[in-house]
Amino acid sequence: MKYRRDISSTLKLLTLVLILFLGYQVWVKPTYFTPVVPPLSAPEPSLPSSRFVLPEFQEHPQWDVPPSRLVDLGSPPSQALGAIREELDRGNYTEAERRLKQQSPKSVAKASSRHYIAGLWNNLGIQQEKFGGTSLSVMAFKQSVLWNSKNSVAHLNLTQAYWELRDPAMTPQFLETVIRLAPQDPFPHLALADLLIATGEAGPAAAHIDQARPRAEREPNHHSYLQRLTAKLEAIEPVRTAIKAGAWPPQPAPPPITPSPKPQSTEHPVPALEPARQAATSEVARPQAPPPPPTQSDRAHFSVQFDGPPDQASWTRMRAILEYARDELSQKLGRIPSKPISVVLHTNHKFTGTAGSPVWADSLFDRASGTIHLPTQGALEDLALFSRIARHECVHALLFEQAKGNPAKVPHWMVEGLALQLAEDPWPDLEEAEHKTSALIPLNSLQEDWKPLLADAVPKAYLEARSATQLLVDSYGLHGVQQVILLLQAGQSLDAAMQRKLSVSYEQFRKQWEQTINQPNPGRL
Repeated sequence: MKYRRDISSTLKLLTLVLILFLGYQVWVKPTYFTPVVPPLSAPEPSLPSSRFVLPEFQEHPQWDVPPSRLVDLGSPPSQALGAIREELDRGNYTEAERRLKQQSPKSVAKASSRHYIAGLWNNLGIQQEKFGGTSLSVMAFKQSVLWNSKNSVAHLNLTQAYWELRDPAMTPQFLETVIRLAPQDPFPHLALADLLIATGEAGPAAAHIDQARPRAEREPNHHSYLQRLTAKLEAIEPVRTAIKAGAWPPQPAPPPITPSPKPQSTEHPVPALEPARQAATSEVARPQAPPPPPTQSDRAHFSVQFDGPPDQASWTRMRAILEYARDELSQKLGRIPSKPISVVLHTNHKFTGTAGSPVWADSLFDRASGTIHLPTQGALEDLALFSRIARHECVHALLFEQAKGNPAKVPHWMVEGLALQLAEDPWPDLEEAEHKTSALIPLNSLQEDWKPLLADAVPKAYLEARSATQLLVDSYGLHGVQQVILLLQAGQSLDAAMQRKLSVSYEQFRKQWEQTINQPNPGRL
């Protein structure tokens, strides 16, 4: 009989080791990162960078941006109108507009319902103006005025739209109606004075300027318009004075007496008031409206290329939204780009994707070339979503330009945090993740590219990036952060740049941020 060795102790030891290993993997080992798996196939070339590939596209939820100049709707008078308001609040502007068009003035008898529909049209117009430009919103404002002829808010919005578009519908009669509804607002007074000056009616124009002056002088948006109209009025004031004195038209002076009989000119000598008269008649004969805002053709802020069949109609509307975003964000950043922003329109791709977090939007920006890539099919069906994406891309393009094409030298958490701070994009996934508790990702781990991050850790990374940049901006101002970026672009380390421009080391800032974020109620991340 052979001797058999007892290996039970060995099996127990191996079992213990296996349990410890599994416990380490599940409970101890950090789960922030996963290895980067190389692509199975090389990416297809795309303009202008051959390494840029559009992401996969999926369906997306809707969203909304709180605008200004809204009508306070209150409680809906019917379930159908309440459903339209819900579509508007969700950002489903196309669906809200479709349902509003189904409402007929002949079929709605109650004044409360008519006024509610007018308010819905006005609020829809505000969203369309913000995301698509004035030309897209003017129809909604007209509908609002049609449903409620006494709605002063809609009338003022329509006046602003008419003025920006130089629409001939902005007649003196229309402006007088707006003034009766909103007598204290300076803008319709100024607009009517402008029309009156153009037709030579200086007296009534002066009266409207005087009515607008007290409030217009206190409001920066109206102050420059007031000064311009005042200067135009003063140019024809000598003529008004001469008319009141009965000295207009001026009488020709007697011909000069000369010793030799030379042929007399048939032209009258120029009287003393002639220079003023010439200036006035020129002003009256040639109406001078306020300088119009720059048109699309006047701007060269974006350069476009088409990946697929050219679609100029979509580009015209997209550029209007991009221009709006660029102007607003450049003002926030305090920096005007030195060259046009490159945009590639992919006309063969659908504009759909996971838009609950900024991940999909970030995938549309080529960090190697600073180019914005936009699919066009269905992109303009939801203007709110497209505007959110456009704003996010513009922030990245502006930061790319500020970093002189070397954004890799700027910490990734700083770039993404500033994108969220400046664009003020309300991403649903981030709002949900904000109320969940999860382990803190070290800020040092968020300095490089976030591709190795697990999908469930990405919202947390964005929240931390937003809170860190918010602390930077609140403590040292956006200008200080910009100075740090410039030093990073020049080759200095993050610690040296912060020490030099903010008088704080990166380690000190990181500890301060961790203390802030670990407070019981740190507020919005």
